[in-house]
Amino acid sequence: MTEEAILHGCLSNQPAAQQALYQQYSPKMLAVCYRFSKSREDAEDMLQEGFIRVFTQIHQFQSKGSFEGWIRRIIVHTCINQLKKNKRFNES
Repeated sequence: MTEEAILHGCLSNQPAAQQALYQQYSPKMLAVCYRFSKSREDAEDMLQEGFIRVFTQIHQFQSKGSFEGWIRRIIVHTCINQLKKNKRFNES
């Protein structure tokens, strides 16, 4: 599937398109999550939370820049939010 077909399918909530998007971008995004986490499990949790946000916010993508860059930005913000949440939990 092309990136445009994947994006159109995800906007239509097609499971095959969502699976294709996940399979295409998850290895790169997992590498991003590794930079923020201390363990594989934490990185995978961050990745899953990030992709949930990607799928729920995909309608906000405006096709002005790179789709991969847009996904990466969501993943990075998700990782940062997870670290902040865990820091607050550990302090209390």
